[in-house]
Amino acid sequence: MQNKEAFKFTGQDAEYYDYYLGPILFEPYGSYLASKIITSGLESVLEIAAGTGRVTRHIREVLPPQVGLVASDISNDMLNIARKKINHNGITFKQEDAQDLSFPDNSFDLVVCQFGMMFLPDRKKGFREIYRVLKPGGKFMCFTWDSTMKMPILKLIINDTVVPNFETEDTSRFFVPFSMHDPILLKSYLTEAGFKSIYVDNVKLRSGATTPENLTDAFLRKHTMSKEIVVKDPGLLEVLSEKLELEIGKRFGLINLEFDLSAFLTTGLK
Repeated sequence: MQNKEAFKFTGQDAEYYDYYLGPILFEPYGSYLASKIITSGLESVLEIAAGTGRVTRHIREVLPPQVGLVASDISNDMLNIARKKINHNGITFKQEDAQDLSFPDNSFDLVVCQFGMMFLPDRKKGFREIYRVLKPGGKFMCFTWDSTMKMPILKLIINDTVVPNFETEDTSRFFVPFSMHDPILLKSYLTEAGFKSIYVDNVKLRSGATTPENLTDAFLRKHTMSKEIVVKDPGLLEVLSEKLELEIGKRFGLINLEFDLSAFLTTGLK
């Protein structure tokens, strides 16, 4: 896999991630995913790549009190934000590598992962680990982003604004979050891991409301991609940010800006 430093969130970057990207991108899908959980018969649930707990909160709200929920992430900095925000009875936070989970075989009735599987260096191993820790009959639910080409505002940010400044090098790292948008590939990952009754559904939602300035902060000024831009040219970041902010306002509006999102919900049974 390519270098993913452009999307590695630690320290203050984790706080920016939660504050800026959380309400815009992850709240709509977190609420949707939680609404699709069938709670009857559940005793234990594992969340992979829980991050700052945006989805965790929604999951906990729909689960009966007696159902145990483990929220895991490879970044303890991300989990620390979640601990501060939603640390109450019924949630266990654990730093875990999704490719090498510490849990015994057949531990969970449900495993959930929202927008995390794309970042695993060995995706196949990650899917196998999830299958291993699920109980027989257990369910896996996974969200992955669609291509930026299917989301005009993300195409503007990534394809049209950031990537052209790196044309002399491999730019695939900027597309890692959007690299699992092929339903055939998604099904193959689950099939190879052993899952059955596999379904892939395209889910289109609207983003959380924002402004051109806030969105530019979210994806450039306060995003880890900004570090790569500064290394390339220290003066380039603000030039690109001002240009992007103006273009977003022109195309999508200045206040209460909402835009179309597209992702794939993949489910399978053990």
